[in-house]
Amino acid sequence: MLISDTSVLCYQLCAFYITVLSNIFKKKCAEYRYSLFQTVPPLIRIQNQLVGVANGSTGVLKCDAEAFPEAVRYWERADGRLLEDGEKYHMFYSENDRYKVKIDPRLATPPTVHINGPDEVKFGKDSPKPVDLDDLCPPPSCPKCPAPTEFKCHDGGISLFHLIGRMEIKPFGNEKYKGIPTRILDCQLYAVGKPVYHRYTNMSYGSWMRDSQPLREADSHKFWFTNESDPYHLYEYLNKTLFRVGTPSVIYTLDHPFKGNAHVIYNGSFYYNELNKPHIMKYDLETRITQNLSVPLVATRGSNYLYTTHYNYMDFSVDENGLWVIYGIPSSNHTVVMKVNTENMLETQYMWNISINHHLFGEMFVACGVLYAVDSITERNSKIRFALDLYKNQLLDVNLPFTNPFRGTTMVGYNHKNKELYTWDKGNQLTYPIRYHEIGYNTSKEDKGEPETSALVQTGYDVYS
Repeated sequence: MLISDTSVLCYQLCAFYITVLSNIFKKKCAEYRYSLFQTVPPLIRIQNQLVGVANGSTGVLKCDAEAFPEAVRYWERADGRLLEDGEKYHMFYSENDRYKVKIDPRLATPPTVHINGPDEVKFGKDSPKPVDLDDLCPPPSCPKCPAPTEFKCHDGGISLFHLIGRMEIKPFGNEKYKGIPTRILDCQLYAVGKPVYHRYTNMSYGSWMRDSQPLREADSHKFWFTNESDPYHLYEYLNKTLFRVGTPSVIYTLDHPFKGNAHVIYNGSFYYNELNKPHIMKYDLETRITQNLSVPLVATRGSNYLYTTHYNYMDFSVDENGLWVIYGIPSSNHTVVMKVNTENMLETQYMWNISINHHLFGEMFVACGVLYAVDSITERNSKIRFALDLYKNQLLDVNLPFTNPFRGTTMVGYNHKNKELYTWDKGNQLTYPIRYHEIGYNTSKEDKGEPETSALVQTGYDVYS
């Protein structure tokens, strides 16, 4: 669909259009589908910018927001702190259509305000007035009908078979492994929520972390951060307010620099890939003692990166079962998943050699012992379609929408304590609430009527729903 002037395009015309061409026998010979979407910059309307409220009563502030793609929404105080839903503040969002959202925070203890006139305040530019389709689209030329043999069913994106092919799962190398620990929780994700904004930092490959298994309750409120241009330091923030304003409470100096931004904080230690070395590093935040574990056949230099982010050679992930490390084999482009025992000395528990090309995915993470992969980290609307149960060596049937609102996600992690994914999207630090249900593997094989499977020997391509 050719539109000469998109500045006059209003969002009411944005939709899916289908053009059907037929011949004199009234048989369809061609069908063309158009997706027409217009980027709408944010427009905020506030009916009453200042509201008078009696002391001790409830105040309501309202505004209307228009934007496409959907904007990340949050309320911020004058001192830079974000308002969070709780006993004091309650946030309400109601979507009129895919472009308009009503934002309504109800303040149980409202701040001091002054009464102002009823004039509406606008921030942004109004969308253009509706224009007739005939004025936007000139008459198209009739194309030549393609040959009937060219009609085939096509998938809307890259097919799952294209991503994984005839997948093979086997132990890595000829080593004898002690085996993975008993699964704490067998679960499968069935929903990923909308992103929640926390902070912005002007860098593409930063990292922000929280400890999903803290040693002390006070540590559960802390945040950690790494700077892509400063691989020798780890920044700790005592609480969310200090993290928000960028005021660290502790700065750790590392004996060995880190590479990438896919590191994690787990059980009071910082785990990362040592710069230009095939090593997993464990830095104890309390004793400041460093340990390392060698990783076989991992790339340490060059352009053979793990994902399409082109930045990491190793990806660290933590779930209910402990620490996992994901990396690629340069000679085959296979994906390796490594389960690491972090108690006392670092130790490899098990390693999977999975015949999927890690270069085809945007990001990966492990949750409940299941390896998930994000299709794209640069498309606003992506999907999570690959899920491999590492305990059963079985593919799970998933098709989860995943959004990259700023089209530049370079880090995806899982926090089982808060039941959320956390990401770094073009400098924006976001979280996504998730929902999961138990798969039922903890049920005995007699109750399920199924033979027990072994993660050490089973391979295959079947998808289990």
